[in-house]
Amino acid sequence: MTTPALSAALSVRDLTVSFRGRGGTETTAVDGLSFELERGEVLGLVGESGSGKSTVGLAAMGLHDPARTRVSGSVLVGGTQVVGAPESAVRALRGSRIGMVFQDALAALSPFHTVGAQVAEAWRVHAPAGAGRRAEAREKALAMLERVGIPAARARDYPHQFSGGMRQRVMIAMALVNSPDVVIADEPTTALDARVQRQILELLAELREESGTAVLLVTHDVGVVAGTCDRMLVMRGGRGLEEGPTRKLLTDAAHPYTRALIGAAPTLNTVPGTRLPTVDVPVPASEPDAAGQERSPAPARPLAEVVGLRVEFGGRRGLLRRGRGGAVQAVRDVSLRIDAGETLGLVGESGSGKSTTARVLAGLQRPTSGDVRFDGRDISRAAGDTRLRRELSRDVQLVFQDPYASLNPRRTVEEIVTTPLRVHTGLDKGERRARAAELLEQVGLRTDHLHRYPHEFSGGQRQRIGIARALALRPRLVIADEPVSALDVSVQAQVLNLLMDLRAELGLSLLFVSHDLAVVRHFCDRVAVMRAGSVVESGPRDEVFDDPKAPYTRELLAATM
Repeated sequence: MTTPALSAALSVRDLTVSFRGRGGTETTAVDGLSFELERGEVLGLVGESGSGKSTVGLAAMGLHDPARTRVSGSVLVGGTQVVGAPESAVRALRGSRIGMVFQDALAALSPFHTVGAQVAEAWRVHAPAGAGRRAEAREKALAMLERVGIPAARARDYPHQFSGGMRQRVMIAMALVNSPDVVIADEPTTALDARVQRQILELLAELREESGTAVLLVTHDVGVVAGTCDRMLVMRGGRGLEEGPTRKLLTDAAHPYTRALIGAAPTLNTVPGTRLPTVDVPVPASEPDAAGQERSPAPARPLAEVVGLRVEFGGRRGLLRRGRGGAVQAVRDVSLRIDAGETLGLVGESGSGKSTTARVLAGLQRPTSGDVRFDGRDISRAAGDTRLRRELSRDVQLVFQDPYASLNPRRTVEEIVTTPLRVHTGLDKGERRARAAELLEQVGLRTDHLHRYPHEFSGGQRQRIGIARALALRPRLVIADEPVSALDVSVQAQVLNLLMDLRAELGLSLLFVSHDLAVVRHFCDRVAVMRAGSVVESGPRDEVFDDPKAPYTRELLAATM
């Protein structure tokens, strides 16, 4: 075995990680992986969901439960061994020498403490004892939050008061506040729009330049790797398939799997409406799909519509309310329409009001004012009318942004996917199970997954379960809030192809909320761009992308990797 270089910030040699299951069975998640991460280097760890990428990061942090996990091999952080080391020694490394940005910010942040207090605590744990430490910790926290784009005035807010993207920025602040030698970033930009994504990646680049911090970037986004990483390591089935300089692998990869992964990711130059090639079943990118054919003229009456929509939060004082001034306007005078068989892409940065608008159309959020209609019927009261909401749910289903929070951890996959069928149809148990098995296969999972629980799946696999649940009733409108943001590019291609097939076969309409402009250009018929609660530009896809009128739209396009 080659002796690890002394200059390496992180050295992994023959790493094997196995999980103990029921009945004494073992599942090997990482199998003999070796790589080195030099000081000041950014290495992209790329692969499909379940390939072992996140498991490698957890092993480097010493976070695997020894009662359920067997870890062998070597992981050196700046020359200090992690595998087999006492918990006290590993704990001293975490945060100070090596930090981690977790994929699920909502689960990683404490709901009982303000974000400022949590960032300050991350610094204070490793700071030397002395007078004024608490005040210094607060100053460090405020400065770090502002560096990741969160105003210092929001340091006293709690995680639930932030959007998904802003919570991820808090996680990044916590990981970077001690300027560690190594940062493991597990999908750090998954929930961020293109502009904020670039800010975060530029921040990581600044930290590398200033202090020589090494970054292990775990991601399924080939565009992020192309614009950020010096080298990339491709994983599949727990093993490293190919490693080398990023530019070389992106243009001249030796392994067919690497080439397939790269080809499955849409770009702004991908022909809109065509089927995307997948890893296992390549399809020529130039072959038009039925969903890309010319559509019939739009009907006179839209399927779903909001006119003059306004949504406000807060503004009241009470026993459990802090009452900081007036109400917050989340959505301001928004008007949108979605025609039958059409896909409307709703884009904008985190906090722009995209998800709030989507929740109003789904009948989950009561509007402050405005007209909300589905198939000509007023649904503005659906959030407070159980019967109306139940009727609406047969035709309108959601795919939520956060696959961790949207799945019941106490239910099996079969119970989760068949719940809409049990509530809204007369199918018996056997028929419901058959439909669930069909849906799992459609979204790239196996039928033997039916008896598993959500915690037994990766983040991308959980999102696919959520998509299967949304499609169970064959709804007329699917509201998809970042539906492929947690998926690796090969599964993303499968899901986008699936949604295009369903749109063509069933006349399915979609409201597609996303920060990924390349996906929106490829998938959507029309686009609406939101900023600070308002629509700043809308129109046909090609018109918005090829000749944007609003300065903000041009800024978003310029920021796209």
